[in-house]
Amino acid sequence: MKKLLLLSSATFLIFSVFASGDNFTAGARATALGDASVTFSDVFSTTTNQAGLAYMDKYSIGIYTDRKFLNAAINNFNLGVAIPVKKVGAFGISANYYGYKYYNETKIGLAYARGFGTKVSIGVQFDYLRLSVFEAGSRNFFTVEVGLQYKPWKVLTIGAHIYNPIPYKVEKVYGERLPTILKFGLGYEPSPKVLLAAEYEQDIHYKPQFKGGIEYRPIKYFTLRGGVQTSPFSACFGFGVNVVGLNLDVSGSYHPVLGFTPQLALIYSFKGKKKTKK
Repeated sequence: MKKLLLLSSATFLIFSVFASGDNFTAGARATALGDASVTFSDVFSTTTNQAGLAYMDKYSIGIYTDRKFLNAAINNFNLGVAIPVKKVGAFGISANYYGYKYYNETKIGLAYARGFGTKVSIGVQFDYLRLSVFEAGSRNFFTVEVGLQYKPWKVLTIGAHIYNPIPYKVEKVYGERLPTILKFGLGYEPSPKVLLAAEYEQDIHYKPQFKGGIEYRPIKYFTLRGGVQTSPFSACFGFGVNVVGLNLDVSGSYHPVLGFTPQLALIYSFKGKKKTKK
């Protein structure tokens, strides 16, 4: 009987420690800029700020992966799809897997974004999350994300995003909750070749995090990137290659204690076929 009680307590403790439900962002472009990505508009807006989907004019499919600190037990994979529809808005689908066979988190999101004129867009996403721990079972949750982008001028974008605005309990015994995460950022393009990005992120249960990065495109098909983030501190860097609708982004981040994390993303974008009149 004592062994059964100890096993039950350990099971609840495992859920309390590991049931994070974090909002894992995707995209090697974003990670190279310190993850200052709340103003971006690409297929991975399904993980950074759904409002960015509204400014897309091409269908897009993206895959992303990273391995945290080169640890085989901390893998992260993401698949994103963006579907713009004229006069209706844009739809997005994302699927994310984080972890390994003994502990993993799965997240599936369905997003919709719409622009209001050329300066304002709003996006919302409904998420299904599944947390699984070996021999402790799994748990299922639902939450929502809401994002906003505002372009007062062509060279400036302001972005805001909230993940899980209602922090309900996911584990009653230890009071574990899904995190509520607020983000606010700026994207400024002083020239067509340069982007400066800055972002403030606040998990309501932890210290705020500041992120920033710079993107420079010396030639049409090649881009260099670098960035930093605090709490914990990480230095980030990377590059991107864009040829005929195909984007290859490679990046890495370095933590002074835990080490190096490589990231890779591939995006394919294309226009839909126009209907011909009979």
